[in-house]
Amino acid sequence: MSLRVPSQKMIKDDMKQVAHRFIILIFLGCALAMQCRAGRAGEGGGAWPPAPREHALVWAAALFALLALPLWRGWQLSGQLAETRRALAGEAALRASAEQALLVTHASLCKLVALQEGVKESERRRIGRDIHDDLGQNLLALKLDICMLQSGAEPAQTALRRRLDLLAQHIDLSIHSLRSIIHDLRPEALAGGLQTAIEWQLSEFGRLNGIHYELEAGQDAFDGGTRGELDTIVFRILQESLSNIARHAKATEVKIALRRDAARLTMTVRDNGVGMAGTRPGGCGLRGIQERVAQAGGQLQIDSSPGHGTALSLSLPLAAA
Repeated sequence: MSLRVPSQKMIKDDMKQVAHRFIILIFLGCALAMQCRAGRAGEGGGAWPPAPREHALVWAAALFALLALPLWRGWQLSGQLAETRRALAGEAALRASAEQALLVTHASLCKLVALQEGVKESERRRIGRDIHDDLGQNLLALKLDICMLQSGAEPAQTALRRRLDLLAQHIDLSIHSLRSIIHDLRPEALAGGLQTAIEWQLSEFGRLNGIHYELEAGQDAFDGGTRGELDTIVFRILQESLSNIARHAKATEVKIALRRDAARLTMTVRDNGVGMAGTRPGGCGLRGIQERVAQAGGQLQIDSSPGHGTALSLSLPLAAA
């Protein structure tokens, strides 16, 4: 809808037109008065008698024009202004309705994403359980058979014993890899709560990589009944962040801050490593973190510069939208 709102320039132009018309009316009135006097002078023999009636008519017409034209134009502008206000009110109502519809759509999308994430986690747990119960048990039985063959082999059969030892090592590596896959699919550490899982993950990170870490989190950061899927998201993001630091940052220290208020849970992972030239997610790890935060309806910020480390900050809503 196109709206024609009277501008200051339009109003000034209208006032100029009224002034010009008023001047023209004055000149016309003066000319009419002179003609009337000239006519009376011709009839009376040279004198110009006063013509009060003609003067009154001329000045009344001029005064009427002076008052009527602005009043008419003001009435016209008032009508346009009222129409403009009605149109603006209609547009404001339409905008409010559109914003409300957008909020409802966003809430529905957040619920759908949360449901999708819950389905994915349920499927991961199922796959991890099936791997553990099927493939894990088969590998364990195979290892027991190898151990029995090792114990039954004669001491002189050195070649056979070396072969059995090699097979046992391969089975141990397969079991270790299988446990890592199961843990990635189904983090058992979360069974004891988010605090236990984070402390265990940091302990393993420091032990395996020799990097000093500090955890800054009050008890209220883990209290308050966060959603189970939110705990999983926070734990997965922490895992990926620590993995990126171990692979790329060349850091000697990592600081993790976890805070919770009435509505949001925030976490910051900061290292003293080599940093990054840009803050846009480039690798798969950072893109995965960004996707997880977006799916939870949260916000992610990455601050980094070469030689000054990296700080990854995220904020997640505690309640489903």
